[in-house]
Amino acid sequence: MTTAFRIAILLAAAAALTPAAHAQSYDMALSVLTSRFKSSDKNGDGKLSLQEAKDGGMSRVVANFTTIDTDKDGYVTFAQLKAELEARYK
Repeated sequence: MTTAFRIAILLAAAAALTPAAHAQSYDMALSVLTSRFKSSDKNGDGKLSLQEAKDGGMSRVVANFTTIDTDKDGYVTFAQLKAELEARYK
């Protein structure tokens, strides 16, 4: 078997595995996001204020709060966070 043929097989295998790995990464990120959201939502109203995000250690949410808060109501919902996550994994 030539070296070029071996490399081609390895590249084909890597390309085939990439979508599965990508989906697994998204699923893991969604699981972490779900857990962090629930633990940060101290009053249980289903949305995070900027302070709740800060207190919960959600530094990415804090840094991007105004972008994630698409309806500009001063809170981010899980749906808004999930939409942001999905956009990163497209």
